[in-house]
Amino acid sequence: MKVAPARTAAFEILTRVASENAYASHLLTSTRYDHLSSADHALAQELTLGVLRWQAQLDFFIEHFTKRKLAKLDLEVILALRIGLYQLQFLDRIPPHAAINESVNLVKLHKKHSAAPMVNAVLRAAQRTDKTAFAQLYGNLRDPLEKLSVETSHPKWLLQRWSNRTGQEETRQLAIANNHAPLTAFRFNPRVQAEALTREWLANHHIQFRNTTLTPNAMVVETGSLSGKTEPIQQGWIYLQDEASQLVAHLLANNPKSKIQNPKLLDLCAAPGSKTSLLASLLPKDALLVAGDLYAHRLQTMRELAARAKISNLNLLRLDATQSLPFATDAQFDLVLLDAPCSGLGTLQRHPEIKWRMTETRITELAELQKQLLANAATQVQSGGLLAYSVCSTEPEEGEEVIAAFCTTHPEFSDVTREQLTELEIDPTGLMTATFGARTFPHQQGCEGFFVCVLWKRQRG
Repeated sequence: MKVAPARTAAFEILTRVASENAYASHLLTSTRYDHLSSADHALAQELTLGVLRWQAQLDFFIEHFTKRKLAKLDLEVILALRIGLYQLQFLDRIPPHAAINESVNLVKLHKKHSAAPMVNAVLRAAQRTDKTAFAQLYGNLRDPLEKLSVETSHPKWLLQRWSNRTGQEETRQLAIANNHAPLTAFRFNPRVQAEALTREWLANHHIQFRNTTLTPNAMVVETGSLSGKTEPIQQGWIYLQDEASQLVAHLLANNPKSKIQNPKLLDLCAAPGSKTSLLASLLPKDALLVAGDLYAHRLQTMRELAARAKISNLNLLRLDATQSLPFATDAQFDLVLLDAPCSGLGTLQRHPEIKWRMTETRITELAELQKQLLANAATQVQSGGLLAYSVCSTEPEEGEEVIAAFCTTHPEFSDVTREQLTELEIDPTGLMTATFGARTFPHQQGCEGFFVCVLWKRQRG
């Protein structure tokens, strides 16, 4: 029995996401799927990420139509049903008979022949149910939080946290925004090719873009498509990077309080190097750039990026940033960046599987790690220097509360995030939090959910 290449790829990737804790976006860009046509690759991506985004709602419908709890079904059956249901409910251009037949063939192909009649019956019943009737199924739920969980396809515990902070309507808007594909943001790399020539290439290939409203020199694609296989990206003429991620580098690169001719930068936890490479382009070419990471293979990725971006002043170092840092003396860097390991809950548009993996316990564990990393990073900041802390998380335990704890024990540092935004001619209104640092959200700024705080270390005397 044959299954279309796109559905085969989606099924394989979803299997690995469920069983190996893999990330769908990483698998989709791997060489394993280079054989797919552009149309098949686009469909595989749509199916994979769509199923992960809407998993809770799909599972609600699976339990409704099968009259069984999900735990009673084999993973292969669940995935085939999710893929089939997603096509029926969200993809108008897919013929229903194709969606149904291929899901039936998927369970047969994976030796679950006895489940094939049930998969066929469930999907045909779903086909006969219109979108209004589907919405009524979860609309009848009595628990408002459970109803919101199914409607927006987010776990109840996470929605509860957000609702406690911002109310249910704001929570709903954020959750719905998370289920949309992210905008494609990028920046030019004039070190590799003149911006005018890159713009000409993009125009010739019918890719239209605009300046973003938040971050200096960041662009967002409006029509057309940019992917890792596109020539400007392969050749290093442009670099794909979310607008909020770019903002972090811009906030650190300019230090109006202490004009330094040849700054020294330390980037801890630097891989894969997005912010490092942007900082390299924003700082003078003779600046000293040191970037560290725990894993050698991630440093190799950064080495390849530096070569492609023609960054010659980058020094890479393998280090464990939770331990004593391997520098001759403390406090020797003018600029220090800690883009800390975090929950990633601000990146659900790009990595929807995170919402099904993350737990409140894990958030607490990460917050403790972040506090340790920040204290270590602070030892390397010279008087008059800047320390930037960032996480792609929506949770205050990983953002404002980390900074609050740090400032209690490090009174020589003060929050200058508002001043840095103003220096960049960015309106801080709507970005600054009530306590420390600034935040972005997908439903408000149209970019990833980031927390960033820039701290200035007062000069002695």
